[in-house]
Order: sequence, then structure tokens, then C-alpha cells
Amino acid sequence: MSFCRNTSQQINLFDSTNQLTERELKHLKNSWSEQFSKEIFPLINEDRFSVIYSDNPATRPNNPVNVYIGLLMLKEIFTQSDEECLDSLMFDMRYKYALHTTSFKEQPISKNSLTNFRTAVYRYNEEHDVDLIQEEVESHAKAFTKLLNIDGRSIRMDSLMISSSCKKQSRLEIIYSCVSRLIKRIHKANSTMLLENLKPYLEEGHRNDTIYRCVNKDIQSKLDAVTADAITLYYLCRETEFEDSEDFKILSRMIGEQTQNVDGKVELKPAKEISPRSLQNPTDPDATYRKKGVKDYIGYVANVVESFDDQNRIILQYDLQQNTYSDQAFSNDTIDKLGKQEKTANVIVDGAYYSEELSRKAIENNIKLIPTSLVGRELNEEKTGFEKFNIDEVIHIVINCPLGHKPTDSRYKNGTYRARFHRELCYNCPNLSECPIRKKKKHYLFEISETSLHRSILKAKMGTTEYKEIANKRAGVEGIPSVLRRQYDVDNLPVRGKVRSKVWLGFKIAAINCKRFVKSRINAIKDPLTSKLINNLYEVFSYQGTVAAIFTA
Repeated sequence: MSFCRNTSQQINLFDSTNQLTERELKHLKNSWSEQFSKEIFPLINEDRFSVIYSDNPATRPNNPVNVYIGLLMLKEIFTQSDEECLDSLMFDMRYKYALHTTSFKEQPISKNSLTNFRTAVYRYNEEHDVDLIQEEVESHAKAFTKLLNIDGRSIRMDSLMISSSCKKQSRLEIIYSCVSRLIKRIHKANSTMLLENLKPYLEEGHRNDTIYRCVNKDIQSKLDAVTADAITLYYLCRETEFEDSEDFKILSRMIGEQTQNVDGKVELKPAKEISPRSLQNPTDPDATYRKKGVKDYIGYVANVVESFDDQNRIILQYDLQQNTYSDQAFSNDTIDKLGKQEKTANVIVDGAYYSEELSRKAIENNIKLIPTSLVGRELNEEKTGFEKFNIDEVIHIVINCPLGHKPTDSRYKNGTYRARFHRELCYNCPNLSECPIRKKKKHYLFEISETSLHRSILKAKMGTTEYKEIANKRAGVEGIPSVLRRQYDVDNLPVRGKVRSKVWLGFKIAAINCKRFVKSRINAIKDPLTSKLINNLYEVFSYQGTVAAIFTA
């Protein structure tokens, strides 16, 4: 199938909107579909998706990509299934109007179209490590921020756990499932290859007898037996036609994660040595394990980056990784994606996103990381007062103490400041009880690492009214995980695997952004002056994407 742009969007004489009454047309233009049609749909970049199609012009042309993308966005906006959104496209005039298909004799999407399109996107991502949906959604977000005049100087982040739809399995179930899946594949392709001691895995009830009817005292013996079968199966399939199969690769991974070589003998690892990154269920090899607070999670972690002002907010970036991925890693990725800023951008985060190293990297890009809390040592366990000393961080010397007394000497070595003060001066100092210096035999010692110094300075800033006002704005982003769970059911995605889950998450993020954008534009149109300006622009410029180009310029 060759790539072809959607050039069939002009209204013709037989356009279905011509059959509407004046009242019906007025209601249509006052609905969400007007904003989607004129400001969101033209932003879809069809050329981005040309890479998933053939470059042979002699093959059958593709159906319109922008209709696919737009319909998948509407599907999530209205929380529909594929079948429901397809029915809406065929029978709901608002969908046709929003996607510019009112003049189509037949709607350009069939029952399997959306599945096939997503599959092509998955495959391209797996082969080239490029998420086309993420690129598209984030490009729309940038356009929305320009249309809504969000300057990008106020940004906040939050993360959320996303559960895999796979079943939580015990160690015995994981090993048994890997063995059973490969045995069934071999039996289907070449039954004569199976050894007699492996054929019981094909019997009905063998799984229940091995796993669910196993009493506690027999678990270890069952584990040893199934592991021995796994190793036998591994050597049986190695250097055969099954070596390249997905089931063999999963079995090999499981053996590497669950066993160890002790004096030339393969044995099960102690349970405590199994990595959280190990296989949790063969049906979802990408899912990992993480304990957060008192709750166990199997699946992934998503990160959202929101740009906002007093009136509007848009999710600027998002990502999805295995749930062992740390918030600091997300913070590092976000700084890289934001890049060098022309004007200082404040990125408000919780303490898990912050570190001294990340703060320095952010400053190099004209970005300020503003944590709402600090992780690590409890604040009440830390000595305070270091920030009150006058320290020159360019030449790395302690100039004087809060009362102006100069040290007898000051040194900086291996990232640590050390300064000695006269014993008599400090002994008679009225602030001695609150001072962080330590008493020595001949002097008082001021000693702190550069990292701890900056932490002390930051902790002092966090207590100011101005800092609290900025930090309190982070609370707004915490509603996104709640919306994704309650409204978009992100913990029950109908797909498994990181690549597929991320694509589905992307359309849910797009839905949130579109709803926010349309709401803001409709509210703006209620202002007569703004409404008149927008209507004049629509009359002057053509129906297709010109308006969006003007706004985003």
C-alpha cells in the first residue's frame, strides 16, 4: 500500500451538510466539531506517517491518515470502542464534519482499519525506536500552547503507575508458563521432536495439578522439577528452527533470571536475588515489578509534563517506561527534550524528580527545577544554618560567618568546604547554640560538602512565602493521573507490551489536550470581539489548514 495525502476534503455539491436545515447547521457549527474541524484536524501531519507505507506508487493508495488519527482521538475523547467510533463516523454528522468527510460517498474506514493502522505504527516503533504517535501528539501540544498564548515558562511534572492487564503470577507459574508455551509450539509444528517426559504438559489438568493443587510443602520440589524441564527444553530447542521463536527467547530469558550456576550445576536463585526487572508474565514480557509505598505494581510508569498559565494548561510531553524507571530519569529526559530556553522556565516537581546534578544541568539550559519537597535524609535530622555563611562558590572559599567573623583559613577539596574559626570568637558568640560549626581542641570547624550546602540553601528558600506560592502550583498536575484512571481507564488497556501501551496512552493524552483546547476556544469565542476576529479570519482564509498555520506562525 503506497502513501497518498488526503486531497479529497473540499466540499462538493452533494455534501451532506447541504441537506441540513438552517437550524441544524447552526447547532453543528456551535458544537465541538467546529473547533475540531477548523483548528485541530488541520494540525495532523500526514507526511509523518508516510514511513509506514510503501514508496511504490504502483500499489494501492492508503486511506486518509489524518482521518485515522482524528478518529482515534475522537474515540478516546468520547471513550468509545473501535466499533462504536466507526458507527459514529458513519451515522453522526458531527464526526463527519470534524474529520472533513461530509462529501465522501463512503466513509474511508472499515472494521479492521484502525487495528491495522495501529499495528503498522507498533511495527515501525519496534524496528526504528521511533514513536510516531508521540511525535504527533506532542507537535499538536506545541501548536495548542501557541494558539492559547501559553508562554512555556511555567511547567510541572507528575508520574503515575500503569498496571499491566496480565495476571500476577507466582514464581512457579512463571516458570511453568514459559515451559508450557514452548512445548505447545513444538507439538504444533513437529510433535515427534518432543521427549516423553515433556508430553504431560500437553495434558488437560496438568497445569492445575502442578500449580493449583500443590500444597506448600511440595512447592520447592515442583519448582525444581519444572526448572529441570525448562533446562531440558532449552537444550532440545537450541540450534533448531525454534531458536528464533518468541517463546524460546522468553524461556531463555526466564532461565537466565531465575537460575544460577553453582559449581557447574544449574540451581534456582534465592527469591530475594530475583530482579524487579525480571519476567513477571510471559504474556507481557515488558512489564516489571515495583513496590511503591505499601502497594505492589506490575506494569509501567508514565510521566506527564504540563505547560500552564492562569487560564489554560496543556500536556506538553509524556512518556511511558517500565515501572523501574525512576522519576529522576524522567526529569533528565525532560530537560533534554526541553533544550536550551530563551527565557527562564520554571519546572515545578516533587522531591523524587530533584537532585543537585539535575539542577545544575537544568540551569545550563536556562531551566529552574523547583522541588516541592526533598527526598533522602529527613529535614529535621539535617543541621541548619550553613546557608547563612558567606561563601564564594567561584573561588571556593568561606569569606565570613553570619556575624562577619573571618576564618583563620579556608579550604576546598574533593567537593567539600572546610574553614577554621578562632575558638575565642566562637566560644563567646551569642549564636553558637544555633551554629552548625563543630568544636575542636584548638578551633571551631565549619565543614560541608557543596551538594549539602546547596541543599541547605534550597531548604531555606523553600520556607519563604514566594517559593511556597510557586511550589503550590504543582498541585494542578496531580489531577491528570486521576483523570487517566477514572475517565480513560488507563489501568485496563486492551493491549500488552510497552510499545503498544504507549501508543494507547498517547491517544488518551491527545484526548485530554483536545478537550482542554476546545473548551478554551469556545470560552474565548463567547467574548464578542474575539468571536468576530476569528470569524473574519475563517472567511478570509481557506477552509483547509491555513488558519492553523496563521495561528501557529
